[in-house]
Amino acid sequence: MNYTFKRNMLKNCITVVVASALMLSGCATLFSSRKQKVTLETTTRDATIKVAKEAPVKNVSKTKFDKMKIYNTVRVEKEGYKSTNYAFQIDKRSPTFAFAILDLAVPFYGWFYGIPIDLISPKTRKYKSVQKIPALVPYEKRKSTEKYMLINNTAFDAKGSDILWHDYLSLKGYSTGRQKDSRSVRKHNKSKDREDVKVDNTIFTDLLNTTLKGMNFIDTSSSVFTDINNSLFLNATIKKVTFHYVQSYLSKRMKQRTSEKYMPNDLLSVELSIDWEALNYYKEKVCDLKTTKKSDLFTVPLGCSESEFREQMLNAMKDNLAYALIDVRKELSSKNILTISGKTKVDTLHSIIIPKPVVAEGSRMNDYMKSVVTVKVDDGHGSGVVVSADGYIITAYHVVTGTKKIEIIFNDGTKADATIVRKNMEADLALIKIEKTGLTPLLLSQEADPEIGVDVWAIGTPKSVDLGQSVSKGILSGVRKANDVNYLQTDVSINGGNSGGALINKSGTVLGIVTSKLIGVGTEGIGFAISTQEIFNKLKVSYN
Repeated sequence: MNYTFKRNMLKNCITVVVASALMLSGCATLFSSRKQKVTLETTTRDATIKVAKEAPVKNVSKTKFDKMKIYNTVRVEKEGYKSTNYAFQIDKRSPTFAFAILDLAVPFYGWFYGIPIDLISPKTRKYKSVQKIPALVPYEKRKSTEKYMLINNTAFDAKGSDILWHDYLSLKGYSTGRQKDSRSVRKHNKSKDREDVKVDNTIFTDLLNTTLKGMNFIDTSSSVFTDINNSLFLNATIKKVTFHYVQSYLSKRMKQRTSEKYMPNDLLSVELSIDWEALNYYKEKVCDLKTTKKSDLFTVPLGCSESEFREQMLNAMKDNLAYALIDVRKELSSKNILTISGKTKVDTLHSIIIPKPVVAEGSRMNDYMKSVVTVKVDDGHGSGVVVSADGYIITAYHVVTGTKKIEIIFNDGTKADATIVRKNMEADLALIKIEKTGLTPLLLSQEADPEIGVDVWAIGTPKSVDLGQSVSKGILSGVRKANDVNYLQTDVSINGGNSGGALINKSGTVLGIVTSKLIGVGTEGIGFAISTQEIFNKLKVSYN
């Protein structure tokens, strides 16, 4: 009797437990809210917090995170600091998680999806109710004492093992570097049914220029005349790319049955290793730099299209380049390279005295051509003007800068080696010399105010050495002064190779040394020569 009673009591208890489990199974998701109130606090005073489509607020934001997203990101901004993305993950169990244990007692319901539904549901978890946002990174605009920075060239030199994809199972795993897998992008993309990741060099150039413009390091004044002392160029070569991909723990399961109700996010960060070269205005290398930076994390919605993924990838790359340029700026500043340099001092230079040429009466253009030479250098050529019988030649500084050998070619085909005697970068002028005598020099004008509208001729070697001593005609269009240098504007036809050649009047007097022309849609016939006044003032050449 007593045994039968105990057995019945046990049966009743088991029945109650099973019935309760059947009734309460799934209550964890039923009683849990999909959204959670979270307070975001910045440690950077007066920083603005932007959450999804909500209105931006300063310092403290009380918002609701969607638990189904698993990862939620916010953007924090403040003038003078880099705008930054911060990611937050569900990392604690909510009290309703206790109901999830009941799923284990219900074989058919609880294990219908291969794992108890409540145990994996984001609704049974929660975010920290108060989230502290780390301090922003200073991101100052260009100072008036700093040079402008322009991108000269970008190259993508990362191949094979230099392009990696790292997978992580959680935000904590990403933060600590505990990756789930490390493999080549090719292998990863094949497994993800993605195409190989391809990035055109122009994309990096555009992204870098956009970032530099945002930092005011690109001169937007559209000035025709650039001050060489306040300009710096950068070469950037991408040597290694690592994609850091933080998966949601629901990603694999949800890809098998995507639902609008259950749509978690993944996170993407791009790490770039870049070799930099800083160049001066004349593209002479100043120093080498290296950066390796990670971008912020950007959300990648589950099941996103290739175009959506590529957009976030480019956003991450742009963000990465912003961090890299912050480091580049810091290092250039520490080396005192970014500070605007002073102008070349010419007052202390001793004068180089040359005989004043006498132009023979009845001279023709054919005679003047003999006094203009081709200046051949390592990577091309320019032109030059003979100014003394004993071998002094004037040319443009940018023609001879950075070259190991300078060869002079006369119009009769004879050649001679030359060396640089004096140079002035601001005026783009150089005085070179060959060991040769008996030359026929041209006369340099000493007139400070030449007549506008007069006929002028340019003599030089455009495009090819084979076109040495070519002549083109136009007028003197104007006299300009910029950055303490006098320029002559002309509509004479000027092409690459003309630089350093002579701009003369009808009597064969040199008015200027050809230096540049404006190129662009709707721009035609605007060329410039450095006034011969600068040869006397900046190179300290004088007549006896």
